[in-house]
Amino acid sequence: FAYLFLYTDTDFDHDGDRDPALQADFSPPRGGSSSSFNLKTIDPHRQFEFTGSTIDNAIYQTALEFEDGDLTKPTDGLCSYEMSEDDKEMTLTLKDEDAKFSNGDPVTADDIVFSFERLQGIKGNPSFFLDGVKVKKVDDKTVSLTSSEPNPALPYILPNSSIGIVNSKVVKENEGTTDENDGAEQFLNENSQGSGPYKVEKYDADSQVVLTANEHYNGPEPKYKRVVLRNVSAETQLTDIQSGQAQVAFDLNSDQAKQIDESMGKISSLPSTRSLYIFNNTDEKIGGPAADPNFRKAVMAAIDYDKLIDLAGKGSQRMASLVPNEFVGAVAKDEAPERDLAKAKKLLKKAGYDGEKVPFHYSSDQAVNGVDLAQLAETLQAQLKEADINLDLKPAPSSTQLDGFRSAKQPMGIGTWGADFPDPTNYNVFIPGGSVAERVNWNDDPKLKKLADEAAEAKGDAREAAYAKLFKATTDTAVWIPLVQPVSTVAVGSSITKFVSNADVSFDFAKAE
Repeated sequence: FAYLFLYTDTDFDHDGDRDPALQADFSPPRGGSSSSFNLKTIDPHRQFEFTGSTIDNAIYQTALEFEDGDLTKPTDGLCSYEMSEDDKEMTLTLKDEDAKFSNGDPVTADDIVFSFERLQGIKGNPSFFLDGVKVKKVDDKTVSLTSSEPNPALPYILPNSSIGIVNSKVVKENEGTTDENDGAEQFLNENSQGSGPYKVEKYDADSQVVLTANEHYNGPEPKYKRVVLRNVSAETQLTDIQSGQAQVAFDLNSDQAKQIDESMGKISSLPSTRSLYIFNNTDEKIGGPAADPNFRKAVMAAIDYDKLIDLAGKGSQRMASLVPNEFVGAVAKDEAPERDLAKAKKLLKKAGYDGEKVPFHYSSDQAVNGVDLAQLAETLQAQLKEADINLDLKPAPSSTQLDGFRSAKQPMGIGTWGADFPDPTNYNVFIPGGSVAERVNWNDDPKLKKLADEAAEAKGDAREAAYAKLFKATTDTAVWIPLVQPVSTVAVGSSITKFVSNADVSFDFAKAE
């Protein structure tokens, strides 16, 4: 889990005035938890972890952004944008001409080009975001991004904090390059080069990161001039928020959230971008009963989805496909599978299933946004038993389980997926022949291939319906059975009177009051 605590601490500025400071405490990682104090770097073009992303959201601005957490509509950030009719070329026009880096230098088109090319060239974890994209400066206000194939997902990719715009002049002076010889990571960890509301003052990946306000930021001045993010144990998270010592806590589980009453603060439940699902191996020699479509559909009909919502906590959602409900291409929740035990038993009879045990794999030490996968597996085992389906639970540590799933030799189990960017193309890996589909030996389905081709060719608003049709048909195969979209829970203490927390930014330090 990741826990964020904000305290009503104070700090003196250079004029002797007392400025309010926020203290944010994150717990260290546990197993395969989806978010935690998991910090390897805050170099924006290398970071790909929750804590690094949280910090870089406060330090760096991006070419595009999402307004008010609406992940279906990318909007102007530092730039405005236009897409060509064939979705192969994006034109970015520098719009925020008053934007300045933390040293006072203006943000230019050269900085945007360098940032994009550095992301691509250093081959860090997020480099794939701009795979196949040619970056070119057109003039002092214009940058073009050209793809050899249609790339309608690009506007949904550019708001990511891993594509933050850096001060190219300063980064180059400190061993920054646009190839694998780049040596600016340590410099950027200790001397951030962004134009956002904060800059880094102190960086220690194991214990603490301190941010201070960027005096040259051209947006509203943050009330909290200093933010301290610390790596602490998780044991005290609930008592700290209850006592008022902590002002904000991220990712409380559902039981903890229930213990926060109105006198302590309020609970903000945000849609996560995580999907929990059952996978079924389509190879009869490996999957056994799970390879039979009738058996898979029986499993889908035997699950009590309402009880899974209770397990995941208030604010969690039903899913009709693996695409989160807030994304373009999501299947409407009213089309989600429903429990029908009579239907399940009829399908089992068609499948010729006679109660044999089916190995069911999952990570024993993983929790996703407060949903403990071990508890989820036990719940599913009990529910399916009511339809005379017998799961043989096979728990394993996260790393072992992931290797097993990737080997394509597991019959059934629980899978998790977190979106790299909020566009349905991020889920093409689940279509037959895709990299995740290969883990269940699902290599061909002519109907789905046709729907996938149609979705890829769809333009503009037509993409919504085309991808929803594709992923509804995918759910109907029951190779993947969507279980629940968990919730991100933010507890906000009573001393914070105004804050912004949404699907895009869990907590905006700069807008807290």
